[in-house]
Amino acid sequence: LRNPYTDVLNLLQVELLKRWQGAAKGDQDLLRHALFLSINGVAAAMQSTG
Repeated sequence: LRNPYTDVLNLLQVELLKRWQGAAKGDQDLLRHALFLSINGVAAAMQSTG
């Protein structure tokens, strides 16, 4: 069984990447931080799913 939290985080990452690609430089920094947080969230979720 997949972890439902990682599914949501994956969808969030896709949206953040789309926004990051079209964003202005100042906004890219904020979006990059959000992307890093989502990566950490996936890593944390994968540790507990076996």
